[in-house]
Amino acid sequence: MKRFVTYLYLYDGRIKGNNAGFIKVEINGEKSAFLVQIKNLGKYSGKGRVYLVYEAGAAIEAGELTVKNGEAREIYNVDTENVKDSGKTFLQVLGVRIELENADEKFLASCWTDNTAAVIEKPLKAQADLSNKEKSVTTPKPEPGRQKEIHSQNVDDSPEKIRRIDISELRTLPAKNWYIVNNSFLAHGYANYKHLVIKTDTDGRQYLGVPGVSEPQERMLAGIFGFTEFEPAAPANAADVDSGVFGYWFCPLTI
Repeated sequence: MKRFVTYLYLYDGRIKGNNAGFIKVEINGEKSAFLVQIKNLGKYSGKGRVYLVYEAGAAIEAGELTVKNGEAREIYNVDTENVKDSGKTFLQVLGVRIELENADEKFLASCWTDNTAAVIEKPLKAQADLSNKEKSVTTPKPEPGRQKEIHSQNVDDSPEKIRRIDISELRTLPAKNWYIVNNSFLAHGYANYKHLVIKTDTDGRQYLGVPGVSEPQERMLAGIFGFTEFEPAAPANAADVDSGVFGYWFCPLTI
């Protein structure tokens, strides 16, 4: 597994401008993922086309994102050995380039090799996305019966105490934990399920839980954002957990 973060910059032609966010990458066996986080574009709103540049002037189209009031956030998933059915591997990618609509010669770029010139070179010849796969993460909703199973864990005879919270309650935690409010994986899970949980183990240690499903793609993304442990919401054997049951992705809290 390989993880890294690179900064995203605004370019005007070949002139490098201010920092405009970052790219967070995880290369993990057959599957890889990268997060695009855009900030500091002022009042700009519009569409952006995201490209993975693999040589000077040549790229693979990864998808589209929407910038609103200077900010955007999107996660993309690709096959490590065959990115978007292009015949190129993710290890051949030099960096990311984002073409902004109605922005004249301005674009965003991030390079994680020493070949920045290739990433910012114009014109850019792009291969279209041929994979017909989802470009962003979608998490299935739990079945109505499983929603009851969530509540069944919050009982006095359980060795570990689990309680549901609203995202607004994160600010009641010790200040060292406040950074997690901006965690993209947490925001995605909360948007889908409208709650989080806090688990307290028998030694008094606390963990923050984000609802989700134990499927390989989601496991990879959870790990990128620090949620490395999964617990099913109801008793399940190992085969069930591997096949995609509903539960919670946990990360430790600082008390």
